[in-house]
Amino acid sequence: MRGGLAIVALLLVVSPAQAQQENPAARTVMAHLAKGARATRVGDWVTYRFDGGAGGNRVYYWRMAVVGEEKDKAGRDAVWVEMEAGTHPAMKSPLMQMRMLVAREGEQIRYDAISRLYIGGPTDRPQEYSQEALDHVIKQMEEQGREDKMPDPDDEKTPMPVGLKPVLRSSKEMRVMTLAGTVSAVSIEVVVKKTVVKRMWISREIPLMQLAKMEIPGIAHSMEVAEYGIDAKPRMVLPAPSAPKVQLEYADRIFPDLPGTDAPDEAGPSETHP
Repeated sequence: MRGGLAIVALLLVVSPAQAQQENPAARTVMAHLAKGARATRVGDWVTYRFDGGAGGNRVYYWRMAVVGEEKDKAGRDAVWVEMEAGTHPAMKSPLMQMRMLVAREGEQIRYDAISRLYIGGPTDRPQEYSQEALDHVIKQMEEQGREDKMPDPDDEKTPMPVGLKPVLRSSKEMRVMTLAGTVSAVSIEVVVKKTVVKRMWISREIPLMQLAKMEIPGIAHSMEVAEYGIDAKPRMVLPAPSAPKVQLEYADRIFPDLPGTDAPDEAGPSETHP
């Protein structure tokens, strides 16, 4: 149900004025999920098909699966999550593979609490990130998160014209056809005037994200569940424990004479006597 809660949070951000009066769209989503959405468990997996428009020439697939559980270094309950992306629905020759150990608090999987990380590519075998490299990745994620939460100064200077503020519309529960079959879902639309900017179908039957479909009509982009199940197994071939890990490389160590790097601890004669 964690994915559904994230979608509800997104709805409240899209329409903050309505959120203060208990957003009806968010209430519709929560009522639908309350009828049977289950907590994420080991074995849950889902594959989505992305269409970037251009007449179907930019189609790719993204798979997410929970493949194991154990305690992390801090002694917290944690789960192993694998992600794959590629142009084949069965992820033959994937373009990207990722496996990460993330903390779990009750029913909530904390994707911001990563303690181990493996990355693999189409031509590179999976490698584990060293602690230093992982800390760097987490720091970048935190900085990006803070930037995303900061209000845009331009939004305050230029108020949105009357009638152009986004409005949320929701539907009653219905049966929706997807590439993975027919599921029960509720639709949420973000509308500006009479134009649908984004449309989502939320389904309690879809594991992990509870998202059945999403469309952005203006740019002909879409995302749709292609397959899902509860029998996921680890698919990444992990390196040997003794294999080298991904390390940070510092320019001043590799190229000590590179302009702009830190100066030597002791100044040379030319610096002491200009």
